[in-house]
Amino acid sequence: MKRLLLYVHFNKFNDISSHVEYQLTHMRPLFSRLVFISNSDFSLEKEEELRQKGLITDFIQRENSGFDFAAWRDGMSFVGFETLKEYDSITLMNDTCFGPLWDMKPVYDRFEEDYSVDFWGMTNFRSNKQFKEHIQSYYLSFSNPVICSTAFQDFWMKVQNVTDVQDVIDNYETQVTTNLLDAGFRYKTVFDTVEADTTGMLHPDFSYYNPTAILKNKVPFIKVKTIDANQHITPYILDEIEQTTDYPVELIVSHMSKINYPDFKYLLGRKYLKEASQSFQSGQRVAVHLHVFYVDLLPEFLDSFANFPFEYDLFITTDIEGKRLEIEKVLETFDRSAQIFVTGNIGRDVLPMLKLKEQLETYDYIGHFHTKKSKEADFWAGESWRKELIAMLVKPANTILANLQEKADLGLVIADIPTFFRYNKIVDAYNEHQIAPAMNDLWKKMGCQKSIDFGYMHTFVMSYGTYVWFKYEALQPLFDLNLTDSDVPAEPLPQNSILHAIERLLIYIAWDKNFDFRISKNPVELTPFVDNKLLNERGDALPHTYVNFDHLGGIKGALKYILIGPARAVKYIIRRLYLKIKK
Repeated sequence: MKRLLLYVHFNKFNDISSHVEYQLTHMRPLFSRLVFISNSDFSLEKEEELRQKGLITDFIQRENSGFDFAAWRDGMSFVGFETLKEYDSITLMNDTCFGPLWDMKPVYDRFEEDYSVDFWGMTNFRSNKQFKEHIQSYYLSFSNPVICSTAFQDFWMKVQNVTDVQDVIDNYETQVTTNLLDAGFRYKTVFDTVEADTTGMLHPDFSYYNPTAILKNKVPFIKVKTIDANQHITPYILDEIEQTTDYPVELIVSHMSKINYPDFKYLLGRKYLKEASQSFQSGQRVAVHLHVFYVDLLPEFLDSFANFPFEYDLFITTDIEGKRLEIEKVLETFDRSAQIFVTGNIGRDVLPMLKLKEQLETYDYIGHFHTKKSKEADFWAGESWRKELIAMLVKPANTILANLQEKADLGLVIADIPTFFRYNKIVDAYNEHQIAPAMNDLWKKMGCQKSIDFGYMHTFVMSYGTYVWFKYEALQPLFDLNLTDSDVPAEPLPQNSILHAIERLLIYIAWDKNFDFRISKNPVELTPFVDNKLLNERGDALPHTYVNFDHLGGIKGALKYILIGPARAVKYIIRRLYLKIKK
């Protein structure tokens, strides 16, 4: 069979997601010719890469004018409307779906052997007050008699570059089917939804509202927006795809993490670090930065570093010159060399790392750690925190580096939540909200391109204590800020400082650079009932009479509390009395 595929691509960040390359790889063998039409900017390097892999035969770059229908029209014009008649079938699809979940060859064989089918698709939309019954346009395939018909040729030649997506739906998506039916042609779909049970559905659009039915009926493609729209069941949908198909669910996680926020709950369930397919291969440069404030803890880290099976360069920072000699003595005991820098007692472990910009920017992978104790809390806070972070990020370093090496879009690996923060409610939504302004300010200063307002988020996925492995490029905007001592408050560090903001920003900075993250699992197992207990603590039954104004803006916050609070109370009383009188 001589088949033609017109494939439309669009990425709002002018990137190409890994699921697109997978899609092309599995669809390409079915077609004699594949025209790749990009409605977003596409690099020459990536185009050439797709050509060399044999995934495309032709490439069209265009503006996103008229959406996919105008792009398909331009693809047909590029091939030539007369030349189209030489093909046994023409398939139109776009990259708004994940798949194929199952092999597409049997699908083509089935419809091409069925002489009652002139054109076909994946799913259809039943007739309602607004639209007539029609095939949904994310996948359409037309046989030669249809292609040669006046109804088909006239329809596509008349497609306009409309600017409203609703116009596309009204004038093109719904009309493709009705025009051809009026011309005497017949269609079928992989999943005929016209008589399907809609119990419990808000709307009879199965491709969007019912991914469960899509999988049960073995539709080979599941729409991208369906994953987002059904987040409450997406974890189970991903499990089902993983168990019943050969489709790599990792591609879904990767794409959704880039086009939306990377920390949605259904995505976090898939963010645990896994074993890489092979061990970390030497040949790429590794740097380890350790900030040593407590010299007595240095041996604990050097003991762990000694188990690294790879070569690395060690950079040590400390706060005062007097500690340099102590550090050198410990290093000599361990027969370990390191470059030592005295960076001052400002910025804790974060600013010292950023001050090593010139040294670190030449490395492929960087690990950042520090000697952690807790002066603000109980001894066990710092002790448990440090030991668990070492267990999560230092001891499994080889696996972490293997993952960073294997996955081009993996930018950093953070630790899971330490147990101290699961037993004790320290990080809460109220206080996290107070840090959001500083995060937004840094986001703007770094020139980040993706739109995000941290003030609308309840809490943040962060690397507790800023222990992290990363690719320099993933966090480059942070280094490029060139922060100095004057940008960071002196000790004792106030609540919600720039350092707290940076601690919470790491995965989002990487996200802005189109990198994903993974979480190294805590080996200390805790039942989720601990989290449930902590989450549902109500505190005292009586109202609190003490307010911590340190968390409410200090003196200014206290003044607002005195003036605004009573005013709002009086306003509330007057409004309630007015409503009672009115009744």
